[in-house]
Order: sequence, then C-alpha cells, then structure tokens
Amino acid sequence: DRHTSCGFCMGALTKISDHVYWLPPGPPDRPSLCAVVGTRRTLMLDAGSSAAHARIVLDGLSERGIEPPSLTVLTHSHWDHVFGAVEIGAPLIAHLETAATLAEMAETDWSDEALDRRVAEGIASAQHAANVKEELPSPRDVQVAQADIVFEGGLDLELGGVTVRVRHVAGDHASDSCVLHVEPDRVLFLGDCLYEAPSGGYTAERAQPLLETILRFGAEIFIEGHRDDAYGRAELEQFLAQVRAAVAG
Repeated sequence: DRHTSCGFCMGALTKISDHVYWLPPGPPDRPSLCAVVGTRRTLMLDAGSSAAHARIVLDGLSERGIEPPSLTVLTHSHWDHVFGAVEIGAPLIAHLETAATLAEMAETDWSDEALDRRVAEGIASAQHAANVKEELPSPRDVQVAQADIVFEGGLDLELGGVTVRVRHVAGDHASDSCVLHVEPDRVLFLGDCLYEAPSGGYTAERAQPLLETILRFGAEIFIEGHRDDAYGRAELEQFLAQVRAAVAG
C-alpha cells in the first residue's frame, strides 16, 4: 500500500532540491505539500487539509527568510489538499473540474451531523469522516477558497530561474488529478494520481495513459501525496510495472 502516513515528528519543512521545499505527510490525513522558490515568486503545491497544516509551510518559509507563496496550485479537489488555501491567501490555480468541485464544497455542510449522515448513506467512508473531525475539531467553520485561475490541459508557471509545468493527467483516484514538474530540478509532484480508485483497483483505460505521461517528464525525484519519502526513478518504474501487470491481468 503506497498510501502511508508518517507522524508529526517528521512534519518539518525540508529542502529537497535547489528550489523545492517539502513538508512530508502526517496524520490524520495530511498530504505532502511543497513550496517552489524562484527569484521572482514562490509557488505552493497543494494547500493542505487545514489552516494549521498550511501554516507549517508558511512558518517554515518565513523562518528561512523566504517570501510567502504568491500563487497556489492544486493537484485535485479532495478536501485534504484544498482546505488550507484560505490560510495561504494567494491566488488559487485549479483544473476546471477541480474549480467546479470547489464551488460545490463551499456549499457543503461539514458539521459532524452531516458527515455522519453521508457515512450512513454510503456517500462517504467512516475513515473520511473521522479524518475531517480530527483535523478540524467541531464546531468547525470550513471555508473553501475558490479558483482564481482555471486551466484545462495545463499551464507553465515561471517563478524566476525555475519553471513549474502543470499538467492534467486524470487517473483512477480522481479524474481531475494533475501533476507538477519542477524544472530544472526534475522533481515531479504527483499528488494522489498514482493511487487506486476510492472504491479500489485500477482500470487499463485510465492507468495506462497516466503511466506513460508520468514517465515522459524525465523526472528523477518523485513526491506522492501520502508517501513519507521522496524516491527515485528506478523505484517509480518498478511500481509502474506492477500497475501495468495488474491492469493487463
């Protein structure tokens, strides 16, 4: 299972390449976050599951004398990747499907009663409800930032000496999944795109194009949403071979 998480003891902002700072994942369902620092601006990769989660990155940048993010880009619309955007306060970049879901999420009731009702109706899992309750204790006031810049296929962001190429890749986990390639660092921020569908498993029609796209980037360092280590190309290729075998069988 690649969807693992590490303890808060590992929750420190770490420089992993010339321009990329990474905050590893943590409980209850906090995903990886990154900040890409150029000479002209800083870009936040995903916004995190709460103000407290996003604040770890913001404070870590401040301690290093780095300007706060002037833009935030999302990999997809799942709650744990977006709820921290209001705390960051920077213009939000999102795929058009992500943007539509953010609007729906802003109208959603996030109370304990509503979470429990969605679990009872089979709309959400009990683990999802428990994670939201732990990350955002009741009574909670969930504010969902809305997209300021919306793209479809992708876009390139020039930060000054470093470029982030944002590309929509879809996949089984979320149809709006996007990946972010940091050049010249050759870091690929994957979000959750390599994970199975929420109901489990992969499909050939979604997985095969995704795997081919990821390999074409030529990245050497890979960051996944809920994996607590950065890993190299050889390990990625080994995992992709396993997925290919699974969907082929």
